Amino acid sequence: MNILITYYSRTNITEKVANKLKKELDCDLEEIIDKKNRSGPISYLISGFQAARSVPADIKEIEKKPENYDLVIIGTPVWAGTMSTPILAYLKENKEKFNNIAFFCTCGGNEGNTFENMEKLVSRKPLKTLSLNKKDLEASYETKIHEFAENIKNNI
Repeated sequence: MNILITYYSRTNITEKVANKLKKELDCDLEEIIDKKNRSGPISYLISGFQAARSVPADIKEIEKKPENYDLVIIGTPVWAGTMSTPILAYLKENKEKFNNIAFFCTCGGNEGNTFENMEKLVSRKPLKTLSLNKKDLEASYETKIHEFAENIKNNI
């Protein structure tokens, strides 16, 4: 099984989850790079506003082609109750290229409409989803990542 994990992470939290999943699944990993610097409180507010309005970010060209993978696992932080704008851009650019997909997100509270919006955009149901909120991330969340990875292995 050929798996790619692709993710965007503004604060490195989603990146940590992506790296733990990579170890569990022994697969390829690609970070989505936003051309805009989104650090700081003002950028945080602007990012949330753009996410709420579904304004895709300007992202750097990806290296790994999603069509070359049996499964692409897409990770995003939750911004204004939905996916981050770099992931929105990635999904828009590649929505016809996925064989199978799974989603994970990191969030302060709950995922809101993140997974529904991602599913709607790519017009396909994910094999599995994983949402990790602030409480999960402050505790030991390795069990949830392991269960997600095992479920992926058993369903592909």
